[in-house]
Amino acid sequence: MASWGGAEEQELDTRNQQRAFALAGKVSALRGLALDIENEAYEHNRLLDGVGNDFSGSEGLMSGSITRVKNLLSSSRQNRKVMCYMAGFVVVFLFLFWYLISKAFSST
Repeated sequence: MASWGGAEEQELDTRNQQRAFALAGKVSALRGLALDIENEAYEHNRLLDGVGNDFSGSEGLMSGSITRVKNLLSSSRQNRKVMCYMAGFVVVFLFLFWYLISKAFSST
């Protein structure tokens, strides 16, 4: 191999140092992005765990309610009559509530 002159060696060393600094900056930026992604993933996992727990709780509540309604409907004819009255009352109440809300917002 040919021997390098002092000026050429100095120039190569300077270029290597510049590239090393540029590479270090890029690595630092990538490390920052990786840490940001890690933090976002942690926060999203925490949020999804909370949502999953909420759904699990409401699933138990709904299944218990459905079981009670089935038991009520299957118990006797008198309970069916009460259940129909209750359903009618709920429908009338919701209609009345909707009517009052629509009147309140239409007057403004």
